[in-house]
Amino acid sequence: MKLNLESSKQNSCGARARSGLLLAALSILIFLSSKAEPTVNLVQKNRSSYRLVLPGQPSPEEKRAAEFLNRHLEKISGCTLPIILTDHPEGKKLVIINKSPDLRQPDDFRVFTRGQRLYILGGPGRGCIYGVAEILEKYFKFRYYSPDYALIPRSSNLKLPALELHGHSPNTYRNVNGQFSQDRDYRDFHRLNVIDDMFARGYYVHTFQKLVPWQEYFKEHPEYFAWMNGKRIIDQICPSNPEVQQLIIRKLELEMKAQPEKKVWSVSQNDNFSFCQCEQCLKIIEEEGSPAGPILRLVNAVAAHFPDKIISTLAYQFSRRAPKITRPADNVQVMLCTIELNRSRPIAEDPTSLSFIRDLEDWSRLTRNIYLWDYTVNFSHFLTPFPNLHTLKPNIQLFVKYGVSQHFQQTNTGTGHEFSELKNYLLAKLLWNPEAEVEAIIKEFTDGYYGPAAPWIRRYLYHLQSEILKTGEWLDIYGPPNNHQNTFLSEENIRAYNEYFDRAEEAVADRPDFLLHVRTARMSLQYAEMEIAKADMFGRRGWYEEIDGEFIPRQPLLDSLEKFYGTAIKVKAAPVNESGLTCEEYYRLTKRFLENQVRGNLAFRKKVTARPLPSTRYSGGNLDLLTNGVRGANDYKVHWLGWEGQNFELLLDLERPVEASLIEISTLWWPSSWILHPAAVKCYVSTDGVDFTLIDSQKIEDDQRQAEISKIWSFPVSGRPVRLVRFEVQGTLKLYDWHPSAGGKSWVFVDEIVVR
Repeated sequence: MKLNLESSKQNSCGARARSGLLLAALSILIFLSSKAEPTVNLVQKNRSSYRLVLPGQPSPEEKRAAEFLNRHLEKISGCTLPIILTDHPEGKKLVIINKSPDLRQPDDFRVFTRGQRLYILGGPGRGCIYGVAEILEKYFKFRYYSPDYALIPRSSNLKLPALELHGHSPNTYRNVNGQFSQDRDYRDFHRLNVIDDMFARGYYVHTFQKLVPWQEYFKEHPEYFAWMNGKRIIDQICPSNPEVQQLIIRKLELEMKAQPEKKVWSVSQNDNFSFCQCEQCLKIIEEEGSPAGPILRLVNAVAAHFPDKIISTLAYQFSRRAPKITRPADNVQVMLCTIELNRSRPIAEDPTSLSFIRDLEDWSRLTRNIYLWDYTVNFSHFLTPFPNLHTLKPNIQLFVKYGVSQHFQQTNTGTGHEFSELKNYLLAKLLWNPEAEVEAIIKEFTDGYYGPAAPWIRRYLYHLQSEILKTGEWLDIYGPPNNHQNTFLSEENIRAYNEYFDRAEEAVADRPDFLLHVRTARMSLQYAEMEIAKADMFGRRGWYEEIDGEFIPRQPLLDSLEKFYGTAIKVKAAPVNESGLTCEEYYRLTKRFLENQVRGNLAFRKKVTARPLPSTRYSGGNLDLLTNGVRGANDYKVHWLGWEGQNFELLLDLERPVEASLIEISTLWWPSSWILHPAAVKCYVSTDGVDFTLIDSQKIEDDQRQAEISKIWSFPVSGRPVRLVRFEVQGTLKLYDWHPSAGGKSWVFVDEIVVR
């Protein structure tokens, strides 16, 4: 059921809901929850004698609460309530929305009835809005399963019993970051925040470069920047330099004038692993027992200059450990990050997470102003199965236990991502109430979103969960699916998973809305199968089988690719990874990947040597991959070989002289992972290994701000006899100025060498 949730604003009762909405085939009357006679007959036969009362000068939140209620009353019953503004309401049949001084927490609410009046009171923040959401969900049975799929229980009569409700969350900021939360109705219904609710625009994280840009200052003042390995580098600032402190203060003074209403401003490290180790910074690091020491001292000094603002800083990677001496000032927010952790187990139960728990404990002793950034997604493969639903509740409970009340959940929040609708729904419920029952939420969601297919979807989810609980294996937020091809993504398990999806599709074959949801969920499994097949193209689970010396593509995988692509186009699926690779590009790159480089390829399975050798971090540094007949696709961890910050040579031995017409080599562009195409590639050939002839020297003239993801460097040879092929590859060595980590070492990734 795809719903357009933008309804027209109609002010009279009896107005019909906006045409084009596909309403759920439900007719729900709101009955009493007790034997008492209902006191509020809000809508009767699609009409209402009620008025909606706001204060004489309503706040934005009070006005939004009224608009939010009317929008959804119209969707359910076709009726809206007239709004009056007064500080002295008179009459019986009133819905009174107001902020209450008795509610201290911003998002707390109280909903109650007195006679025929309904009161929706809120704290100084969005409590009124959330009180409306409570009524819509609990009593009118409205549901937002996703921004474009809502359950609208159509009813001509809406009654409420005598009410006395109180709403409160231990968490004051609840951000499930991503696409879904950008929809205002969805966000308010689920009581979620976005970054702009708290932070100044442009000052969220990684702001050292913004505050002290190296392009402006490094040449004249290298001492403003980090000292590492015997020299100044542009990766980070020197936080102990007093002039740097003054530059930051002056910059913020100017920026705050442009956004005076904003409370929270980030003064935080750039996103790399470098930190200053000059004499003064090292002294502070030794005193504090952590590289966070010099940063926190700087941040405290900045915060002292802006006592009416909150200065936010990261406890992230090298700065995660809390300092021994310095405490964060009262107006300093510490943004503690979990990026290094395993996702298959709850943090408190995972022995590999002990150092994080220590850091959480230490920071919680120093401050109550902790903003917890958690990662619940595979960034490199948003679509792949990522069984971590069982960890969400215990992790949120752990954070709350240590006094965390501000949460940023970075998860997969796009259409087509692995169960993104369910994960967002579940996280929102848990952030509001960390004691909520997970299995009940999963059942309620799947029943509403998948209809009769829901039992099969749950069997799939819980089978995945049981498999990873059985092994306890590391679940990496950047890991490819083939990491798990022998465990929860084994052949046996995938056969079972496909059976569940087959049965799920059969169960809703006559329900297009539910069928599309099932097929969208199935994209995750299809993606995993295709990626596992890429990792071993000619193996038993690969894309090709060898028949009489010919490599023939496996038809089931080809069918799966087409179904995957068809669903992706239909639902307008979000990118498949954090670098923005679209499903269309993924489809194209996979088709290119499947262009078998065996027939007519004289380099197939020939030996390649390298000087220096590639990094063993990627594909094990296995040089055989350069001539295995498969061109790498989009994932640099599969089939590609990498060299960091250096030039290199490759030498291919064809074993005997051959008549060649074309020589090719492929490179990758993935700047978010610091991977750029080479600046230049030279191709030489030889018949004896002594005398080499230059075929061509090719360059990339621009700074690669925009480039094709995969580039084939082609060198025509004009029928020349060739036995040895040598490539001299010149990397950019460093990232260009436009890159967020400008100056850092760049990588070159190379794959298939083809000779025809």
